[in-house]
Amino acid sequence: MKILLVNKFFFSFGGSETAFFQAASLLRGMGHEVIFFSMAHPKNLESPQAPYFVSRVDFEKMKGWREWLLGVKRILFGSDARAKLDELLRIEKPDIAHLHNIYHHISPAIIGTLKSHGIPVVMTLHDYKPICPAYKLFTRGRTCEKCRRSRFFWCFLKKCVKNSYGKSLVCSLEAALHRAVYWRVDRFISPSLFLLRKAREMGFAPECTYIANFTALPPFEPPPRAAEAPIVFFGRLVEEKGVSLLITALSGLPVSCLIIGDGPEKKALQAQASRTPDARIRFLGHQPFPALETIIRRACMVVVPSIWYENNPFAVMEAFAMGVPVVAARIGGIPELVIDGETGLLFKAGDSDDLRAKVTALLQYPELGQKLAAQAYRHLQLHFSPGAHGEKLLRLYREVLAGKPPS
Repeated sequence: MKILLVNKFFFSFGGSETAFFQAASLLRGMGHEVIFFSMAHPKNLESPQAPYFVSRVDFEKMKGWREWLLGVKRILFGSDARAKLDELLRIEKPDIAHLHNIYHHISPAIIGTLKSHGIPVVMTLHDYKPICPAYKLFTRGRTCEKCRRSRFFWCFLKKCVKNSYGKSLVCSLEAALHRAVYWRVDRFISPSLFLLRKAREMGFAPECTYIANFTALPPFEPPPRAAEAPIVFFGRLVEEKGVSLLITALSGLPVSCLIIGDGPEKKALQAQASRTPDARIRFLGHQPFPALETIIRRACMVVVPSIWYENNPFAVMEAFAMGVPVVAARIGGIPELVIDGETGLLFKAGDSDDLRAKVTALLQYPELGQKLAAQAYRHLQLHFSPGAHGEKLLRLYREVLAGKPPS
């Protein structure tokens, strides 16, 4: 089978890129041919299809009305992406296309191009974009479901995108315009049952199959814990990840915390940490995965303090795979991974006192952390392994190619 994988970034950036590259490696390992469509960028990995990638656009650095209008045109109509993809499809003729994160830089408008070539389309929902113009069902520091039943004008009225009426208007128009395009997708994939339920509650109910993310499973070896082993958070430094809550919760506790990652909230979080010196916080910035893995393995726990509806976070699975216990917020799809008291500890999302209590429990009873880590690894083996993911993915592809309903 020849499979076209599409994602706007062709380098390591976030969870959708992790899933994108993992899928490519898994499918190739199962004997299938994989080709790519993405956006040109200096950080891109090498690809034979790179000459067909759409030109780069950086929406954060657009200057002047002309660049802004060209950016809006890309978001709404994707004409450049459609033309480049058309060239690629005429040469490669894939059997099926699997879309990941394509919003803005590529545009869902390419779905029409794929269908004009008679190519079945599968799309993974890494976030809530089809039901929320701002991606996250989160604004002003809390979850938000105002755009239920396609009432996307709320995004504009509440300035949900970058606190800007202009950007929010563009994203509201984008959501309304592309609503009909999404119905041309043959099958959606939801990595969490929570996202699947929430999308249906919000009025978006096309054919959708639950297939969770996966991660590589090295042999289970509980790493030795040093007496001064730190707590670790790793991920994008954005408001919804709840890092501010973590800093507050750790005030006065006899443990250091390493915050790994970059993002728009970094300076604000550093300022908060400087005002809370007894929290013992260190910021390490972005780390390549080998260095990140070493740091995580030496941690006493990984904390996932999110305050938004997480989908199926890789941070949890990667900690499980490395034998490190997890304390995480009870929100979104997290409880599908972290079963409280069995594979980790959950705390009430947004509650720094509850987070502090769960962190303190693992600090006081390290044997509890070891037990949770071992059970979490077995949970990962049973439900989130590469082999199981590959079988489900190929079954879905074959159903779509044969025009069959979900099994």
